[in-house]
Amino acid sequence: MTPRTLSLANWLAELPSREQGHLLIGATGHLSLSADEHAAARQRLTEEALPSLMARCQPIRVTLLTGLAPGADLLFKQAASDWLSQAGVPFETVAALPVPLDVLVEDWMRRLDDEPEVLARDSIIDVREALQEQLERCSVIVDLLPDPDAARRLPDPIFRQQQYRRLAACLAEQSDVLVAIQRPGHAPLPGGTTEVIEWRQHPSRIPLPWSTLRYRRPADSGRALLVIDPTPGEGLAEDPLTAALALCHRAFKAGNYLLCHDLARQAQGEGLHDRQLDYIALLSLANAGSTQLAMRRYRELAIVDEPDLEEWLALGGRLYKDLALASRGDRARELFERAGRVYQVAFDRTGGFFPGINAASMLMLGGCREEAVALATKVLEHLRNPPDSETSAYYQRVTEAEAALLLGDMARAQSALTSADALLRGNVNVRSRTVTQLQLLCRHLGCSDSLTHLLSLAPVYYVPRPLPPNLSADAFPSAASVVYGGLSNPDDLAIAEQFLQRGIRVHLVLPSTRSQLIERWQRNHGSVISARLIRCLEDAAECSVAQGFLEDETDWCAAYVSATACGLSRLAAQRLGCRWRVLGDDGSEDCGDAVGAAWVRQLDQPGQASTAPDGSPVLRRFVGTLFADFAGYSRLAEHELTAFQSLMIKGIADVLRPHAAHILLQHTWGDAVHIVTDDAATVATVAADIHAIVDRVRPTLGGMLGKLELRLSAHYAPVHEGLDAVEGTTTYFGSQLSFAARVEPVTPPGMIFVTEAFAARLALEAPERFATEYAGEIELAKRYGKYRLYSLRRGDLII
Repeated sequence: MTPRTLSLANWLAELPSREQGHLLIGATGHLSLSADEHAAARQRLTEEALPSLMARCQPIRVTLLTGLAPGADLLFKQAASDWLSQAGVPFETVAALPVPLDVLVEDWMRRLDDEPEVLARDSIIDVREALQEQLERCSVIVDLLPDPDAARRLPDPIFRQQQYRRLAACLAEQSDVLVAIQRPGHAPLPGGTTEVIEWRQHPSRIPLPWSTLRYRRPADSGRALLVIDPTPGEGLAEDPLTAALALCHRAFKAGNYLLCHDLARQAQGEGLHDRQLDYIALLSLANAGSTQLAMRRYRELAIVDEPDLEEWLALGGRLYKDLALASRGDRARELFERAGRVYQVAFDRTGGFFPGINAASMLMLGGCREEAVALATKVLEHLRNPPDSETSAYYQRVTEAEAALLLGDMARAQSALTSADALLRGNVNVRSRTVTQLQLLCRHLGCSDSLTHLLSLAPVYYVPRPLPPNLSADAFPSAASVVYGGLSNPDDLAIAEQFLQRGIRVHLVLPSTRSQLIERWQRNHGSVISARLIRCLEDAAECSVAQGFLEDETDWCAAYVSATACGLSRLAAQRLGCRWRVLGDDGSEDCGDAVGAAWVRQLDQPGQASTAPDGSPVLRRFVGTLFADFAGYSRLAEHELTAFQSLMIKGIADVLRPHAAHILLQHTWGDAVHIVTDDAATVATVAADIHAIVDRVRPTLGGMLGKLELRLSAHYAPVHEGLDAVEGTTTYFGSQLSFAARVEPVTPPGMIFVTEAFAARLALEAPERFATEYAGEIELAKRYGKYRLYSLRRGDLII
């Protein structure tokens, strides 16, 4: 039977709804799968995914919708058709073609021209014949070309890319259930699998030119999404919660704590609630350095009794310990003792040496020496069982060393640490926490901390651009290291590839979003280079993105990208307690400081100048910006407004006055305050001082004035500087000021949230005066999207 060819609008007009017992299953996936991946994906699809889906939905009829591309699309159509036929489920298959079949095959060849093994396995003739055969078996072909004249634009690669994004939007918006066959960590090629998944989860991000909702808005199906990992040996999760936990644990194991936390919070936002999900969200947040926020959420959960309460108690002890590390004097001792008591309860319940040694060490730091010594002796008695893995062997050895140190047996401590140094060499986070705790104990006990050097820690590296000439292979970081660098051009790509080939974790800063960067490189550098870019983005541990640059600001943006990588590398070194190194330097701290200072000076130089339509000059420059407002202001009574102005607003004015030399603009309206400065450190100082002023004044006030909560947000970004024709003064404007304004409404009252860009700049300007802690990937106000935010901390004060 010859398939019918319909437009998208006509096909959707005749499609029955889910309420009528009809289920539309869309599918997307990788263009190339190895033989093992093909077999694994087919098995998980037919033995787990489809049986579970049919049992849950019990449809009367099913429609299978694919773009019918080589690889996962073809696999899904063949496997799902075979399974539904055998199960006796009525179904039809629909191919939504963004381009004609021959163009589809040609584009597939271009994307895989650097994967000769794929082309050798799947000859072009075989793939074309398989696609043609499956196309003929479809009930309907949906032609996604926008108009009859569109065919003449097919030679244009940009137009074809737009068509693939049109297909991506159709799959994301119209499917009742979307099945994605995707390897973990895949980079978002425009119109590719990752973008389909992102648009499925966040439909507001679909650009209007490709949205298909104008043809049909489907009934709410809960945005059902099923991701199948084709990796051999990795099973498909039986339910969404198990799948979410698996993704979180995978990211956590790889050391990607920011990603782990964001995955857990995303799952919770989608209605999944489980104690293990709460636990890993808090643990990853703590490992990312955001102790105060983790503790706040830990207390909100208020766990009283659970079968796994010991695990929660140990986490509580860990959080109190981290808070103690950020404090001084009596407050620190109080928090150390509190951490020790919490750990001790967990030890009493389980007898585990991990909570036991932490209880002993925390009590020692909290001033309870006799109890600490008694606990350390007990812990050594619990180390008699042989370890069952490298991880347990490491923890046994460092626990032995820590207990021996508490008991004054330095020879035993040295021997145990020497053994531990050969274990878990790639786990920077675990080893850094061990070193930090041993250093604390050595200082507290008044003994030399030389034994802590027996446990080596790989530095965090910043990769300058260009790479220092004549760099020898011996100068490259070890596989246990983490490197940060910018990725603005093919030369940067070649450098990143060298690190990835050595198994080094790489954090990249990009000049634009991944999809925009890939599109630009496809246009400017060709398919071979862009394919290398895609693979590099897939293999990178983390990526950050620059914002707010114009198309012709390539060099200015590249400088900013490298400077941001420098700042983020310094933040990572501070968080992990590792040395911070600039690749190719002499290893001295002064060299790193000099590089950071040089970036600060370079970015302080204005960018390009232009002329507005009215002839007035417009300059581009980097600025720090602060937004503040008071939660509860709208509920103030009329008679309270005068007191608010004279106390709160005047207090803020007093804070701003000493910083006039760095403040470019300051403005207030109602309860809102907005300032623009020529640096980040001034913004951080002003934010902390305003916070302190409000905390001092508020307790003296009554009524609603005493209940006001301050929200502060900060950003560092490129803006336009020009003339405000109304006020006749210099003003600052641009998308990044709007972006900064969207951060303030999502800031919890009483806190300061800053952007990643601000945190990186602050690490270069004032690394010792301020610290920032990861707060999560947070959805900004007015559907502005999700972005990484940090909370600001100064000195002993957690803000």
